[in-house]
Amino acid sequence: MPIESTSPTIIDPAELATAVGITPTDPDYQFTDTYGVTYTGAPAHLALSALARRDTTARLYRRDPSARAAVRTSAALLIDWFTSPYVDPDHAAAFAALPPMRVCELVAYLANQGEAADLGHVGPESLRHHTRHLIHDPVPSHEHPLPRLIDTPYRSLDGGQDNPRHPLQVTATTADGHSEVMVKLDIEAHEEISWDFVAAIPIPVDNLNELLMDPDYHLDDWVSANRELIDEYLIYRDSRTQDGISVNATLASPQAALTYEETPGETVGMDLFFVGPDRDSALGTAPFGSRGLAARFAAAGDRIFTTGIQVDAENMRLAA
Repeated sequence: MPIESTSPTIIDPAELATAVGITPTDPDYQFTDTYGVTYTGAPAHLALSALARRDTTARLYRRDPSARAAVRTSAALLIDWFTSPYVDPDHAAAFAALPPMRVCELVAYLANQGEAADLGHVGPESLRHHTRHLIHDPVPSHEHPLPRLIDTPYRSLDGGQDNPRHPLQVTATTADGHSEVMVKLDIEAHEEISWDFVAAIPIPVDNLNELLMDPDYHLDDWVSANRELIDEYLIYRDSRTQDGISVNATLASPQAALTYEETPGETVGMDLFFVGPDRDSALGTAPFGSRGLAARFAAAGDRIFTTGIQVDAENMRLAA
């Protein structure tokens, strides 16, 4: 059976290797990203994480974004397969030890299939057939076509909370030993008013690789869960909306100009008041500028939580 692709671009393993700094004869592959973070660990896991990141693959196939996306999708798919709690341990160990160049070949092989939707339905029952194929069969090969097996109905490979997947065998370090690096994100935050700006956000080194593998999704969650990272850039006013602030964050170019200066101007402290049955629920809602206003909208069983922020002194307006 011929191996066919629906993409107009044929993914070349050599181009993938060049994009993430892999050389065929290098036995000790590691890579350092534009944020100064160096990654070491299992060769195959390093190669996969590099190929799954949008920032490290940004220059691949500039005229065919669908091909570039197929590379990231295929790398992420292999991460799912070979870190799943359902993967055969021998297959997982054999894959982790593969040379990085071979990983580029396998990513290109899957990307050239043009069947990402079907491959995304490989579950616990069919997984072993696909991982065995990639480890033991001489792929790509017309004599050894990709297995046509998927789980019906599909079951997730993550194993749930009681059976979590195995993390990538990758360690991140910085030359100066810092536990955070500043990553520029293009952020849009909106409530009844909205903000659109570029800011450098501190991200722990241990989380950077995972977050940047799918930055348009994971970074939204990161900023939403750590809203104090952008509080200093948002000018608050008393709001009676019952909706929490919605945040959209996408990866910005490292060369993007910051909308706000790294060091904010003169600021003053103020308290914000949140209402809800518990702290986590309360912090997901819109803040009030005074305790009296918060109490006015508190329902039975609600509590009032207070947090202090620094705001721009020239633009601050407090409720009477």
